[in-house]
Amino acid sequence: MKKYNLFKVLAITIFITWLLTLFIPGSYVDYTGEVATTGITGVGIWGLLSNLSISISYFNAIAVFLIALACFYAVLNKVDVYNTFVSKTASLFKGKEKALVIITMLVFGILALLVNDFLILLVFVPFIYKVMKELDIDKKIILSSTLVAALIGSMCGIYNSTLFTAFGLDLNTLLLVKLILFVISIAVLMILTAPKKEVKKAVVKKTTSKAVKKTTKEEVKEKPVKKVTTKDKKVRKSVYAILTLLLGTIGVNKFYAGKVKAGILSILFCWTGIPTILSIAEFITVLTEKADKKGMISVTSERRRNVSFGVALVLFVLFIIGAIIPWESLIENCSVFSDFNTWLAGIKIGDYSIFGNIIGLPLSVDQTTGSTTGVISVFGTWSITDIAILLFVLTALFAVINGIKVNDFIATVTEGTKKILPVALTAMLLSIVLVMAVTTGISVTITNGILKLADGFNIATATLATIIGSVLTSDFYYLISTVGTVFNVVVSNQEYYGVISLILQSVYNLVMIIAPTSVGLVIGLYYLNIPYNKWFKFIWKLLVALLIIVIITSIIVYALV
Repeated sequence: MKKYNLFKVLAITIFITWLLTLFIPGSYVDYTGEVATTGITGVGIWGLLSNLSISISYFNAIAVFLIALACFYAVLNKVDVYNTFVSKTASLFKGKEKALVIITMLVFGILALLVNDFLILLVFVPFIYKVMKELDIDKKIILSSTLVAALIGSMCGIYNSTLFTAFGLDLNTLLLVKLILFVISIAVLMILTAPKKEVKKAVVKKTTSKAVKKTTKEEVKEKPVKKVTTKDKKVRKSVYAILTLLLGTIGVNKFYAGKVKAGILSILFCWTGIPTILSIAEFITVLTEKADKKGMISVTSERRRNVSFGVALVLFVLFIIGAIIPWESLIENCSVFSDFNTWLAGIKIGDYSIFGNIIGLPLSVDQTTGSTTGVISVFGTWSITDIAILLFVLTALFAVINGIKVNDFIATVTEGTKKILPVALTAMLLSIVLVMAVTTGISVTITNGILKLADGFNIATATLATIIGSVLTSDFYYLISTVGTVFNVVVSNQEYYGVISLILQSVYNLVMIIAPTSVGLVIGLYYLNIPYNKWFKFIWKLLVALLIIVIITSIIVYALV
């Protein structure tokens, strides 16, 4: 029933937008830089249904990403090491729930401050949710510490290619203002939404004591099974340690231990450097393990598995973060990743492109023609589609490494897909509001009408136009390509472009905290099963406070121009 509450809000929003197309004439910015009216081009009932297919055709990347994410975590949840890691992480914050929430807010906020698309950060949310769920943290607080924190970071984002291109801005434009705004906004978020009290220790003790009793009974039952581990294959510690250190990159140590699959995977991915890092971590762990009288150690070691998983998790997190931060845009004269892509694409045996044909051609620029070729984006510019592909690959790898059988793998992935499919479809079909507003041109008409209520640039009309435009477009690229172009027409003084960009960027992300057309919000509410009305009651004070802060900041910047 809670989800129906959300669907009602979505249905009402779509219906109102559809009605607006029947009575408001459309407009567009013509080649002369003026707003031209096309008349009313209402979306009929047939057109409304037709727009659904457009939404599916053009906005399916988010659906694919969510399915990839669901499959990845569905398989990961089958791995004992991952579940143990989650439980240990949760136990570290028992009685310190507020600290965990604040740390999460800071991490998501800072990361969103640096990336172009904060939605990619959803890749970390299922892990955070599982940890916080074990600590009985309120779902609304979980959503505010992840999604809202990310939106605040995006609100003050240092670099945004769409915005910078549209208004001819550079990296230093209002940089200090954005950083100060971020610090104030994230502090307000912590004050208004972080849990006021920690979970009562008495409750924790009762639940943990019951859990201990259950686990002790289970351990007694499982004792006969543990005897099987004595039959595990053993290898000489000194030989295994040397092979791990010197030849672990190509998996020789794994072949020596009889782990053929792991050895083959090491060879296949040796070029990434990941097997090398894992081997160094394993070598250190092996050195600290005690050998028997014959100098032998077991092939399988829970301690070694935990270390390998921990290192792999750190590498995964670092890679995702590194792949989505636009390094070459943030660092002047940096082209190391573009150069790497070009070098990788150029590795050939004769005319045969080794990497391009086997893995995929890296995206590179032809220095002579200026044309781009390839499918693998430059590191630092990875999109939500690139991350989805990576997740699909890692899902299969985790299944192979952890010995999940094919039938179990298919069943797990299918179940994960079934659970996320309604969310994915809903997120994708949300764009029907965008499609109607953009194709009919009503967003341009509404923006132009509001901005012309005042002579020249006015913060009040600019804020109001951005709020309405954000709800109608719900995508920052389309907001700038429609609403943003009207600002360019109405405001001729380019000295105001900095404050205009600040309003567009900050107000848009604030609106996404509450707008029923916000993809991130709908995913969060649906996934966490939070009714829209309860979310509104929980978050409206924060929204008002942040909006006031943004308006005051805009007034100060405007006065200093």
